Amino acid sequence: MMKLSDRSRSFGAFLVLWAISSLPAAGAPATFDFPIYKNKPSGRQLSGQHAPASTPALSPRDAQKQFVVPQGFEVRLFAAEPMVVNPVAMTWDDRGRLWVVELYEYPMGSKPGEKGRDRIKILEDVDADGVADTVKVFADGFNLATGILVANDGVYLGQAPHLLFLQDTNGDDKADKQTVVMTGFGLEDRHELLNGFTWGPDGQIYMTHGVFTFTKAVNPDQPKAEPVVLTAGVARYNTRSGAFEVFAEGTSNPWGVDFDRYGNAFVSACVIDHLFHLAPGGLYSRQAGQAPHPYGYEYLPSIVDHKHHMAAYAGVNILQGDQWPKEWQGAALHGNIHQNALNIDRLSPKGSSFVASRWNDSGDFLTTKDGWFMPVSTQTGPDGAVWVMDWYDKYPCYQNANADPEGVDREHGRIWRVVWTGAEPGRPVASRPEAAMNLSGLPSADLAKLLAHPNVWHRRMAQRILNGRGLTAFGPRELHVSTPLHEMLRKGESLDARLSALWTLHGTGLLDDGWLDEVAKDPEPALRAWAARLTGERGYPLGDALKRLATLAEDKDPTVRLAVAVAARQFVSGSLTVNTPSKVPVHEVITGPILSTLFVGYRERTRGESDRTLEFLYWMALEPIVAFDPVHAIGFYKQDGAEREMPFSGNILRKIMRRASDLRDSTMLSRAVMEFGKIPETASSALMAGLRGLLEGQRGNPVAPIADAVAVIRKLASAPDQRVKDLAQQLAVLWGDAESLRTSLVRMEDMSLPAPERIAVIQSLRTQKTDQARDGMLKVVGSTSPDSVRVEAIRALGQVGNEATGDRLLALWDTLSPAARRATAEQLATREIWIIAFLKACKSEKVKRGDVPPTVVRSIATHRSESIRKLSEETFGRFNQTPDEKLRLIAAKRKVVVEGAVDLNAGHEVARKACFVCHAMHGEGGAVGPDLTGVGRSSLDALLHNVIHPNEIIGVGYENVEVETKDDRHVSGRMTENSAVRVRLLMANGQEEAVAKTEIRSLRVTPNSVMPEGLEQMPEADFRNMIWFILAHPKDGKPLTDERKRELIRGGGDHSSIERRSPADELGNDGEAVALWNPDWIISNGNAAGSAGKLPEFGGRRNVLVTRPVDAATPASIARAINLPRGQSSYLRTHVTARESGDWELRVCVEGEVIQRQTIRRTAEVWQEVRVDLSAYAGRRIALRLENAAFGNADDYAYWSDVAVVPNSDRQAGLRIPGEVP
Repeated sequence: MMKLSDRSRSFGAFLVLWAISSLPAAGAPATFDFPIYKNKPSGRQLSGQHAPASTPALSPRDAQKQFVVPQGFEVRLFAAEPMVVNPVAMTWDDRGRLWVVELYEYPMGSKPGEKGRDRIKILEDVDADGVADTVKVFADGFNLATGILVANDGVYLGQAPHLLFLQDTNGDDKADKQTVVMTGFGLEDRHELLNGFTWGPDGQIYMTHGVFTFTKAVNPDQPKAEPVVLTAGVARYNTRSGAFEVFAEGTSNPWGVDFDRYGNAFVSACVIDHLFHLAPGGLYSRQAGQAPHPYGYEYLPSIVDHKHHMAAYAGVNILQGDQWPKEWQGAALHGNIHQNALNIDRLSPKGSSFVASRWNDSGDFLTTKDGWFMPVSTQTGPDGAVWVMDWYDKYPCYQNANADPEGVDREHGRIWRVVWTGAEPGRPVASRPEAAMNLSGLPSADLAKLLAHPNVWHRRMAQRILNGRGLTAFGPRELHVSTPLHEMLRKGESLDARLSALWTLHGTGLLDDGWLDEVAKDPEPALRAWAARLTGERGYPLGDALKRLATLAEDKDPTVRLAVAVAARQFVSGSLTVNTPSKVPVHEVITGPILSTLFVGYRERTRGESDRTLEFLYWMALEPIVAFDPVHAIGFYKQDGAEREMPFSGNILRKIMRRASDLRDSTMLSRAVMEFGKIPETASSALMAGLRGLLEGQRGNPVAPIADAVAVIRKLASAPDQRVKDLAQQLAVLWGDAESLRTSLVRMEDMSLPAPERIAVIQSLRTQKTDQARDGMLKVVGSTSPDSVRVEAIRALGQVGNEATGDRLLALWDTLSPAARRATAEQLATREIWIIAFLKACKSEKVKRGDVPPTVVRSIATHRSESIRKLSEETFGRFNQTPDEKLRLIAAKRKVVVEGAVDLNAGHEVARKACFVCHAMHGEGGAVGPDLTGVGRSSLDALLHNVIHPNEIIGVGYENVEVETKDDRHVSGRMTENSAVRVRLLMANGQEEAVAKTEIRSLRVTPNSVMPEGLEQMPEADFRNMIWFILAHPKDGKPLTDERKRELIRGGGDHSSIERRSPADELGNDGEAVALWNPDWIISNGNAAGSAGKLPEFGGRRNVLVTRPVDAATPASIARAINLPRGQSSYLRTHVTARESGDWELRVCVEGEVIQRQTIRRTAEVWQEVRVDLSAYAGRRIALRLENAAFGNADDYAYWSDVAVVPNSDRQAGLRIPGEVP
């Protein structure tokens, strides 16, 4: 391993200075035939992590002096402004000329009716001395162009919503023909548009796309075709067939994709883990939202075992050039925007995937003190060195660009080359092998020889050109059964040459099945893997193809078996990642061979192994078969429950049964359950896995099978294993089995049972709106049961209760604990008839007014019913003051703020509790209200109006929306989703409520803000300190001097309005904040705005994550991969809680297997500590996932704090912490 000592890095800096003499005086011609744009004055500036560079822009010569690289390397300038400005994408043509896309229209796009300023330039180093000499504009007038690749005698350009193909038909280096080849690419988030065009090993164009942009791509010639949905990840475009397909879904905002020597795809990502290996058809951890394909039931993790500086990465380059020393081959190089650096990782194989570790102690390859250096892309060039595209801007983030779109720099841009000079500092390194290079002019036989070139650039360019020549690349097809490509595949001197030959044969159409059979027997695993991959790519599952896959499925190498799974998925679904077709698109005759290939091959070769990527792709291959008919797959378990293959087989069976439920077909579900019942009673692991899958698929919206199938589950409810019995009992109740229901009602009231068991029974009865269920729950509420059980029953009554339930709960009020009273008050405030009874009880002093939570008072006081509002005023007093009273109060509080002493630290504490639950400021706080960083605090008067009179002016999107359901429940909050399926409300306490459209009786926008009134009632010192802290936050960079105080008191802006932001803005910003909650953990939850949040404080704990299940069947989760120390036991420790009106199930999974589950509910202590022993996994790298699973209620939010894996020094391995549930 080459390590970068301080001494070597200093010497590297010396070499950079040595090379300065090679810079041209001007670096470009004196005049240009294209417009040169000038910057406009900067506008609003952000601070904190989004603060712009603190120093002015450096000249290229001065910027070059700042680079620090390892000893023996130099950073050289190829081109700079004005030759290149705002470079966002680059590629080369066959002559070694650099093509660059300049992005001037970022972030807003051109104004309607105006010509876009984005353009494509061709930069050429005429004399090959390493510096660009000429620049031409190939095409201009574009708007938000972000991706480029030269191929097929033209240029592919990404300009959302279009993928364009530009052609120069007369050879004058000017585009004169433009064709839209695909359209429908999203434009929502302007820093995540389609980008990173790369020529893939299979001869297709690969491109990346960010998580907050939504694409529905179609061929414009086939506008009625089903669109291809892409929300994040990598897609590919087949230039021959015109097919567009999602290759892999997930990550965050990947900017660029590259392939290693074996054809494995890699992307870097922002905010979340920085590097991913993307297997074809994989669904990967996401910064936000969920994959369009809902049936993967989990996400694959990143491959990193470390972190670099901060969070913004761009570009990835798997080093395969020949200009650098061989020891650097295979390293992953990527730009780090916030660090103004290039980071470098070492890739090590692990099963069918990889682990990315630090290359050296720092993880850095190139650093600089120049805050303007923005390395957007790193690529290997025709010289075999690394080329770096430098956006060069003072603004590090899209947040800056959104805050000051006109202030984005439009005068700078650089292209750098990082070259190896070794012991000869300053030696010339040409930018391309020959000044007159023209690879397109070479005969095909000579291009075939280039496939053995040590520089990957030449191999890929030769492949690209030969692919364009197609079947006749070597003359008429019938005259060339064997070509130079075939000879290289069989006898090539290197693996790189043989793989390139195989890929090129496939791309040209010259690859026959006989050659695939030969390659499938090759000693090289990479060639065998591609024999399987290309079998799937060909798309015709004939007998020979199936035999080939069956043989390869038993291969000892996991990368080969992974390729078999990918090919099987393609055979049975016709696609890698899109939603499963309603019918398997090939004849059922292949179902048996494919199942045999997958299951038998796995059984023979993977006992005792754990390979999450391989296991996931096996499921993706099985999923279409299960959707066609789950009986085929369940049959594998009939003999012995596949116990020897646990936990893999259990995870697969869980997904099979869940998928059978998700078919929403009673007949198909019945067939699946009947087949499931044939699994031996002794196979407890398999039975538990299948029952869990059924429960996951049934909660929230049960679909009952036929009576015979229910009988199968009833029989399992008498199984010898108590764990199987409990799961079967829950499922039978969901399906309305009378016997199981009677048993559950008895167990619910059984005081001798442990509280967790009784709570689980109550949860299973939430769908039973019967007198028996209601009476039983009320008995529990009135009993001496533990608080947790009583509160659970109260919450359940909120769902199953009838008109009389309110009075019956009030009759029990005096017997209730404070926690139970709070839960009762919250439930009584949800139905009109219950509210009236509740208010009467309060008015008569049966219920003390002080026992009613303020949030409940406000909810009732602002009810849409006039009679209820009137009764509330009679009971609690008038809620709102008149405008005149508000103005007098503002004047009085202004005096308080101006005249007293100020303590900003104390103000921060008050703001944290009073403001940041709903508002964010400089990255701290919630997302219910507008971000206060640049909103509503331009002066003291503006802030006082917003705090004391929040209803005076309500920003668009922040109105209070009230929903009334058909069963007379009332909920209100800021609307964050209004889809055809549901309305989602974010309430003032930061919690969320989703209401199905089918349950809504009415919906109205109230005249009030979500923000509650009454903050002025706090002690005067607290109010004063809070106001000054908000006005003069330390991260504003403007100290609260006397002069600054006077300026804020006088006022310097709009005193009466708050900035209006769209819900889409809130979603994007919230997604970034949530993802940064704890960078070690990947957060996965639904697409809807507000489906996760980060609270600075909750229940006495700081930095709290809030999640919510995606739906009744799909949990939210937090996950990470972690190396557990060898010879030392460890345990997982976290603190969790739930809403007072909700509950959820915590599942702890290791390598996809649930090792612990328990019900989480609000207790009097608020937080529950959970500990899980991980001693059994010592010395291993494990995938750890914590799930927030639904119980069918509307309030199943999870609150997470202090999640960590710690040494097991304070307890013995194997001992259970009190309160843990096995």
